[in-house]
Amino acid sequence: MHPVSIVLGKEIRDAARDRRALLTAFLFPVLSPLLVYFMMTAIIELQTDADKMTIPIIGGEHAPALIQWLKEQDVHLEKFSGDAKQAVKDKDKELVVIIPDDFQQRFGELKTVPVEVVSDGSRTDSQPKVRRVHELLRQYNQEIGALRLIARGVSPDVTRVVVSQHVDVASKEQRAATALNFIPMYIILAAFVAGMGIAVDSTAGERERKTLEPLFINPVERYQIVTGKWLAATLFSAIGMALTLVLCVAAMGQVPLAQIGLQFHIGNGQMLSMLLATLPLAFLATSMQLLLGIFAKSFKDAQSYIGLLVLLPMAPSMYMMFNPFMTREWMFAIPMLGQHLLLVDVLGAKEVPLIGYFYSAASCLLLGMALVLITARLFQRESILSG
Repeated sequence: MHPVSIVLGKEIRDAARDRRALLTAFLFPVLSPLLVYFMMTAIIELQTDADKMTIPIIGGEHAPALIQWLKEQDVHLEKFSGDAKQAVKDKDKELVVIIPDDFQQRFGELKTVPVEVVSDGSRTDSQPKVRRVHELLRQYNQEIGALRLIARGVSPDVTRVVVSQHVDVASKEQRAATALNFIPMYIILAAFVAGMGIAVDSTAGERERKTLEPLFINPVERYQIVTGKWLAATLFSAIGMALTLVLCVAAMGQVPLAQIGLQFHIGNGQMLSMLLATLPLAFLATSMQLLLGIFAKSFKDAQSYIGLLVLLPMAPSMYMMFNPFMTREWMFAIPMLGQHLLLVDVLGAKEVPLIGYFYSAASCLLLGMALVLITARLFQRESILSG
C-alpha cells in the first residue's frame, strides 16, 4: 500500500474510535440546521402575530370612528384599564394604545390629535406589532385627511407632490437568498468545525501522547505522512459540510417562507452545484488547522488557537451584509469569499459562470497543498517534534 493511504486509514480508524472527535465533527452539522429552522419559524410567527394581533386600548369610547375603522382592518381590540406604562414595563402587555379624552373635540375642530402608543423598545418580539399599529394609524390619518379635502372641494392629489413607486428587480429566490444569508455562512463554517478535531488530534494530540516520533522513525517522507493526515481530516470536513448543506436545505423546506413573501426551492441540480462550490474549501480549512496544530503544546492548547479560525468564515457574510457589491469573476478566486458568492448565487437561482467554480476550487486546492508542504517542512525540525 502507498504510505499516504496507510496513514489515511490509520487516522480514519483513530478518529472513528475517538468519540470526542466524532462529536466535534458532527455535532455542528446537526445542530445548525435545527437552529436555522427554529430561528426562521420564530421570525415568521412574530410577523404573522403582528398581522393578527389584539390591541389593548384606553379611551376607545372617545373615538368610535377610529375603533370601527380598526375593526374593519381585522384588528382585535380589548379595553384596558390601569397604568399603561407600568403594564408594559412589567411585560404584562406588549403595547397599549391611549386615545385622549378630548379626541372628538379636537377631531371636530380639525386639530391634530395625539394618540399614544406605549411600548418597550428593548423588546424585539413586540416591534412588529408596534410597527403595525403605527402603520394603521398612518393609513387612518391619510384617509381622513383626504376626505376633509374632498369635502372642501379640493383634490387630495394637491398634497401629493411626489409618489414613490417601488420597483424590485430581485426575484423571490434572490430575496430569499438575501434573507437566508446565514445559511452559506453555516455551510462554510462546517468546513472548519467538522474536521477540526481530527486535524488537532493528528498533530498536537499525537505530540502530546508521544506518538509522533515513532511515526516519523519509519522510512517514509514527511510530506506523505502529513498528506495522509490532511486527507483524513478533509474527509470528515467534507462529510460535515455536505451534512450541513443537506440538513439546512431540508429544514428550510419545512419553514413556511411563503407567509412572508419568500420562495425557497432547491432542486437536485442546485444541490450538486452547492456541493461542488463548497467541498474544495474542506482541503484548505484542514490544511490551515494542521499547520496551526503543530505549534500547539497540547490538544487543548491547539483548540484555543484553531478556534480563532472560526471567525474567518463569518467575515465574507458580515461584509456582504453591510457592504453589498457587484460580483466580479476574480472574486471567486478568494477563498471563503468565492464559496460564499457561489452559494448565494445558487440559492438565488442566478446563473453562475463555470469559471467561478474553477477559480474557487483551484485557489483552495493550491493554497491547501502549499500549506501541507509547509507543514511537512516544519516537521523536519526537532523543536517541532519535541514541542
